[in-house]
Amino acid sequence: MVTFSYRARTADGALVEGTWTAATEADALEEIREQGQFVIRLAPQRKRAVSALWTKRGDVDAGLICRQLAVLLHSGMPLRESLVSLAGEGNERETALLVDLRRSVEHGRPFSEALAEHSDVFSPIAVEIVAVGEAAGRLTEMMQQLADWMEQERRTREKLKTMLAYPAILFVETLLIACFLTLVVLPAFASLFVSMDAALPLPTRILLDAATFVEAHGIGLLIAIIVLVFFAIQLSRRPRVRFHLDRWRLSVPVFGRLQREAVWMKSYRALGILLTCTIPLDEALVQAGRVAGNRYIEQRLQSAAHSVRQGFPLSEVLAGEPSLPHILYELLRTGETAGRLPDMFREGAAYAAMMAEHHAARLQAMAEPAAYLVIFALVGTIVAAVALPWLDMMTLFV
Repeated sequence: MVTFSYRARTADGALVEGTWTAATEADALEEIREQGQFVIRLAPQRKRAVSALWTKRGDVDAGLICRQLAVLLHSGMPLRESLVSLAGEGNERETALLVDLRRSVEHGRPFSEALAEHSDVFSPIAVEIVAVGEAAGRLTEMMQQLADWMEQERRTREKLKTMLAYPAILFVETLLIACFLTLVVLPAFASLFVSMDAALPLPTRILLDAATFVEAHGIGLLIAIIVLVFFAIQLSRRPRVRFHLDRWRLSVPVFGRLQREAVWMKSYRALGILLTCTIPLDEALVQAGRVAGNRYIEQRLQSAAHSVRQGFPLSEVLAGEPSLPHILYELLRTGETAGRLPDMFREGAAYAAMMAEHHAARLQAMAEPAAYLVIFALVGTIVAAVALPWLDMMTLFV
């Protein structure tokens, strides 16, 4: 869909201006004319670079849209009228999204195909669930389950972000304190030591040389760091590098366990809702891998889907997976044995979410004393570097 800006005149000669979203320019002209307006000018709307920075996925609350549609559909309102009712309730991007969906439905396209065109808002899992609901005549029920899943995912994600924000803030504060002591406090004493022609011990000379180097080449050093970070980000986007990085993230001390629980929580939660919607296990594994947020787990689940198609049990395929927590594996094995895989996947997702929150809280509790320890070590090093020359000079006068 393309958004056009247009100028037109109504039947009574009044001049009107606005925007119109359509698949092509010809469709836009036809639809505007159907409104009784004569088009004078029509051109694709140019978006400013600044506003483009804000057109992120988070600007549209997909879970809220699904919840509102589920309520309206449950009340007996047709899908088209439901989309019309919701248009204008949210921000500008939500309104444009709902207008696009409504026009696609009016042109006779399946609702799932309309959602697939907005992949930045609706994940492949959402499209699959809606397609199943349309095919089975259970769109209202599927929209309710989809809304529950999206809201649960967002609630868990935001809770983990909040817990991990505190350690990140402490880390930044530690870096700022280190820069202040090295670049401001220590050079003030350096000039004093030089004027007294005092012999400086090795720790003091090392810190003074480091401060002098940073002060003389600070801008170049900052540019070099920015360039290195830029190239590191570009390199990490390559599939092979991303695969190894994601695999390494699952095995690092302290953070690795939290990563494993968060990744498998999302995978199990997606598998639970997909199997509930009667989507085959092999297809559910592929879709769950796409929302895992980890390239290694995504490829692992795709490989598992291939093995499941060949008739192997999923528990046998994932038996040697080191990143899968033992309890989650036991739930998987029990679900296959009892024929209750969807229930076990939901139980596993709830358990993984609980453990992830528990370990995030523990990490948050450990971050404060660890940061204080680093700060005390930095301050102690600076104090020692300043005090040692004074102690050496005092011994000369004794």
